[in-house]
Amino acid sequence: MAIRLLSLGIVLVSAVTADAAPALKPLPNKTIPLAGTTWVGNTAEGWEMTIEFVADGTMNVSYKQTRFKTASWKQDGDKIYWEMNNKYCEFNGKLADKTIEGESHNVTGKKWETKLTRVVGDR
Repeated sequence: MAIRLLSLGIVLVSAVTADAAPALKPLPNKTIPLAGTTWVGNTAEGWEMTIEFVADGTMNVSYKQTRFKTASWKQDGDKIYWEMNNKYCEFNGKLADKTIEGESHNVTGKKWETKLTRVVGDR
């Protein structure tokens, strides 16, 4: 009987100890900051496009041998937003390792999928 009571006591102490264990901390977000990185993809028309994300929140956008600077971006974790030409064109999407994917749209109502790939060795 004493052994049974001792066993029951050990089980109860183990259950109480398990309930009192500290909660696990969430893993840190490993999303890379976009500032200083360069990415390539295609415009809605299929032209090759390069985007450089500048630390001040602006973007340098190049396609068809022309460079545009009227563009800005924001990052919230893996969520990415940018606008070009005073919001003529806007993008909402996600950063996943070496790609940015999401949907773009413009003021005419046109919508298209956008996918960019990070340029290797940009920083």
